[in-house]
Amino acid sequence: MLADGREEIARTQARSASLTRELRLVDLVLLQALLIVGLPWIGYAAKAGGAHVVLWLLAIPLFFLPLAGTVVYLSRRMPLEGGVYQWVKIGISPFAGFQAGWNYAFFLIFYYANSGSVVANSVAYLLGPRYDWMNGNKPLLIAINMAFFAIVLAINIRGLHLARWITGAGGALIIGLYLLVIALFAWRAMRGLPMAQPVLAFTWPAMTLFTVNLFSKMAFNALSGFEQAAIFAGECHTPERNIARSVWIAAPGIALLYILGTCGMLAYVPRDRIDLIAPVSQILGAALHSSALAAALGTGAILALLFAYFTQTVACVAEVSRLPMVAGWDGLLPARFSALHPRFRTPVRSIAVVVAICIVLGAASLFQVGEQEANQILMAAGFACSGLYYLAMFAVVLRGKAPAWLRVSACAAAGVTVLAVGFDVVPILDVARPVVFGAKVAGAVVATNAIGVWVYSRRGHYRRSN
Repeated sequence: MLADGREEIARTQARSASLTRELRLVDLVLLQALLIVGLPWIGYAAKAGGAHVVLWLLAIPLFFLPLAGTVVYLSRRMPLEGGVYQWVKIGISPFAGFQAGWNYAFFLIFYYANSGSVVANSVAYLLGPRYDWMNGNKPLLIAINMAFFAIVLAINIRGLHLARWITGAGGALIIGLYLLVIALFAWRAMRGLPMAQPVLAFTWPAMTLFTVNLFSKMAFNALSGFEQAAIFAGECHTPERNIARSVWIAAPGIALLYILGTCGMLAYVPRDRIDLIAPVSQILGAALHSSALAAALGTGAILALLFAYFTQTVACVAEVSRLPMVAGWDGLLPARFSALHPRFRTPVRSIAVVVAICIVLGAASLFQVGEQEANQILMAAGFACSGLYYLAMFAVVLRGKAPAWLRVSACAAAGVTVLAVGFDVVPILDVARPVVFGAKVAGAVVATNAIGVWVYSRRGHYRRSN
């Protein structure tokens, strides 16, 4: 840790005094559920059959609990606005902190930049096969993306006073959808009805490349995200206590939702027919057959998923916008990024820049590729960036005076991170040229970090102009 770490913490806390403390414990718990629990992951896990429970029970101690312990440890010692940026900056070096924050920002930007495609896909699914053309109409996708982010921008300018209700509703909705799947599973089990296949098998799955790939996605992709709420430490009530509490409250519930939700998936749908895009709608259709109620609930599930995705985007744009703000405090970016709205106390310029980057990258990703491949490129590049900042975060624990059990756990989680990033650069769906796909993903990550290094090298200029 830097010699002047305590002074740096005090300076950051003093700067955070201009922010409004909106988030309470219940807001943080719902935010954890919203940012971690993903509905498609029970479809992925169900591909392992009844052995999914072994993979979940392996992923939880090797990654999920080490991540939870790392976030609790760091958030209690450095409850600072900016989260992982501040932790790595103070724990390793200012340059490492800047690059960690830079990769964090572009992880979320890459992930949500193509939101127009998600909206178009959902609408086309609702309207029927005749509207599949929407997914290939690039001008329409760009227009939808711009309209979508215009709404996200307006909400984020208003700040967490409004956004916390929207993200809270999204978190509650995600939990509700999982509870519906679990209730359908319980109803089938209590009535003694046959399952589509065994839902639990405490046997070690075959160690194939597919199984390892599946495990990496269940561990890293499905169970990551506890550190995201810590970005808002300066906008939380008693962050040194409530961020840690939100982790420990949410963690067991998230683990149970995933395990029991996967059981519900297997109870109704043969694993070779699982829809990885809309597993909840598929379960509803299988549980209620072809009734009008099933159709209505299926439509409701798609709309609910779209709303949940929207609330996740609101939260993540808010997160990313805080990083330029705190970098501006440190003189690593122009001071205008730290300027707050006179009434709402939000970093309006940072929010606007983040939204603009999302729109530009969303449009650029469609160049000479289809909508599905564009999504894959952005998501793969995003997860690779997330792997880099995760490794930096675990390194802070290893360099510090953390308990021995936490340092050992952080090593295990770092190993899972390296494994997951390696598999994330391989396309999930068929693409025309897999090698070119991999080159685009690697190129995007290298270019992103090179730009970050260049921006950091200009810090002296920013400090003089500030």
